[in-house]
Amino acid sequence: MALAPGARRDLRLLVVLATVSALGDEVALITLLLRVARGGVASHGWLVAALSIAGALPFVALAGPAGLVVDRVRARPLLVALGVVEALVAAGLGYWHSDVVTVLLMALLSSAVAFSRPGYSALLPSLVGLENVAPAQSGLQAGGSLALAAGPALGGLLVGTIGQSGPLYLDAASFAVAAALTALLRGERAPTHADAARERGAMLAGARFIVTSPTLRPVVVTVGVLMLSLGAINVSEVFFTTVTLHASALGYGVAGAAFGVGSIAGALAGGRAPHEPARLLRGSLAIIAALGVMLLLAGLSVDIVMLWVVLLATGVLVGLVNVLFSVLFSLEAPPEVRGRVFAAATGVFTTGQMGSMVLGGALLSVLSPRAIFVLAGAVATVTVAAVIPLERRYGHAQGEYRVRSQPPEASGL
Repeated sequence: MALAPGARRDLRLLVVLATVSALGDEVALITLLLRVARGGVASHGWLVAALSIAGALPFVALAGPAGLVVDRVRARPLLVALGVVEALVAAGLGYWHSDVVTVLLMALLSSAVAFSRPGYSALLPSLVGLENVAPAQSGLQAGGSLALAAGPALGGLLVGTIGQSGPLYLDAASFAVAAALTALLRGERAPTHADAARERGAMLAGARFIVTSPTLRPVVVTVGVLMLSLGAINVSEVFFTTVTLHASALGYGVAGAAFGVGSIAGALAGGRAPHEPARLLRGSLAIIAALGVMLLLAGLSVDIVMLWVVLLATGVLVGLVNVLFSVLFSLEAPPEVRGRVFAAATGVFTTGQMGSMVLGGALLSVLSPRAIFVLAGAVATVTVAAVIPLERRYGHAQGEYRVRSQPPEASGL
């Protein structure tokens, strides 16, 4: 269905602000990692770990409160205020270089993003309508993939040319731009309210919905396991590329670029995703199974060229499943708990990311990098086979979790 002019304008603004903000975040991440590594190996370990925990833990700890606030407060004023806070904290990261202050400010910044990320996810269906979520998510995911591919190289270049403060000030500017563009949006997501009896346990409503949903639960389980697998692979990837396959630093960089290009292509292809939850669920599970096979093939690569091809295909699948997953969540989550559902899912996946780093380090101490790739692929594929019986229950619960074609808060668009 074609977008109305106002909704098309809002979507363009949202794609621009999401891409700019994601690019700023990637630049900032590279800058901060280079900063904490400056003291040498002795300080590198604990600082990188502390920085990683500070960046991830708020998404888990604040998932309940963040989702509840997103569902109870008007979207645009909240997101504008959060953008201003994020800009100020990012500027503080550029100004203060103390290790302790860096970790504390990273935790504060991630706490703000823990609110804004589900806020934007819940706002999108209200801006474009549920019937246009797939092409809208396609544009957003493509912009994010582009930022993910370009950010590390740009961050390294900026640190080398303008120092360690400048890139963080640019990140602060990206948050300020995001706040300004959000203020220009015409659409809005109105807050929802509930009576006192329904307020009990309201912060856990998103998690409860995921657990009881026959469509979301299988995807959350399989994506969570996939993220564990991918995280374990990320730890061993550099060793697999440079030691096992004897590739140069350039070869390692091209491998990352191949995945990034594939992600962009997959995200763009996701614009044609169906708007039927059953098809989205089956498609997501099929793609995750295919990703497991790709990881197996990556582990069996005999040279760097084969790995490039496999990673390109892997990127396409990742970009595509990201869109399908986002569309499925937008369609299935009721408007009144949409923010809490997105926040709960983010908390689950962030927990998987945190655990994957520990798992990857532990596996690398007992297995070869090639074996880790093969094991991760096998686990992802087997997990899909294990949850297929859950997917079959969808037909029995279709009436309870039906698609809402027009959420109440979107009626004003």
